[in-house]
Amino acid sequence: MERILDDLASRRMMVYPFAGFFGRDSDFPRDPAKQDLYLRYTLARLGAYWNVLLLVAGPEPLLKGKPYLSADEINRLGRRIKELDVFGHPRSVHNPTGDDAFRDADWTTYGVLQGPKTLDRKRLSAGLLKNHHEAKPLYAQETLWPGNKFHPPYTPDDIRKNAYVMILSGATINLGDMDGDSSSGFSGTMDLDRRVQARHDILKAVWDFFETVPYYRMKPRQDLVDNGYCLAEPGRQYLVYLDSPGTVAVRRPTGTYKVQWINPRNTRDMRDGGTMTTGQPVASPPEGDWLLYLTRTDAGTPEPAPTAPVVEGTFPDLQVERG
Repeated sequence: MERILDDLASRRMMVYPFAGFFGRDSDFPRDPAKQDLYLRYTLARLGAYWNVLLLVAGPEPLLKGKPYLSADEINRLGRRIKELDVFGHPRSVHNPTGDDAFRDADWTTYGVLQGPKTLDRKRLSAGLLKNHHEAKPLYAQETLWPGNKFHPPYTPDDIRKNAYVMILSGATINLGDMDGDSSSGFSGTMDLDRRVQARHDILKAVWDFFETVPYYRMKPRQDLVDNGYCLAEPGRQYLVYLDSPGTVAVRRPTGTYKVQWINPRNTRDMRDGGTMTTGQPVASPPEGDWLLYLTRTDAGTPEPAPTAPVVEGTFPDLQVERG
């Protein structure tokens, strides 16, 4: 196990334990005292790994009709893991389809969501935003799994459009590349011959675009637009995604803003929209989906302080959380 974790750490890859400490079909201890010993032992072995996320239980310990832990047990175990894990790893639990029952729990530090599984992008965004805690990242684990029989039949356009909507709704994407159930296709076998390369290329292009903008300073702000999906750093920058051609009005402080239209199908295709000072609606180019990027340009707006580079192997501002 350590050899695998060492290899993944050297590749800077995160490890998400789908079954967590208490897996549905695993032989975990039921006695609280033995559970405590098990948690101490496991954290003693894994705690020093920076790239491990923690999960109390999975899959779906609260699955309707087939639960194997109660909400009280999950909360008790989650709080105990928080107490024991002096390294402060991210903590959550695997949720069934629907809302995150532990969104506001005092021990979770990120959310895990299964769905909405849909081609209705308004419903997709609304479901993600409803379950997004403003102080916790949201992991949309089973929300974009092309080829999975429990998901809609995504076209390449649907994969791209859903991916943009998910990120602009504050979610981190887990891509599935399947051919039947969740143990099929490339994601189920890790056999490279089973991969559908186009699915990976589409998502990589979306991720590569977000590396070019400071999206990490923005938050989902649907209240600021009358159409599309919006990330905003109010008064500084606004990124709006329209999944079909149209107009959008962005509510913002008075100022001068640079207007750019970016083609999500080829993000090197950037079209200068001039500048704007008023809040009138702006119209996208006529074909396909588009990104609108507004950035404040007038001199009265100070630029944010640059972030100091992190030297490899150092951990600035590291704080150990103690229970």
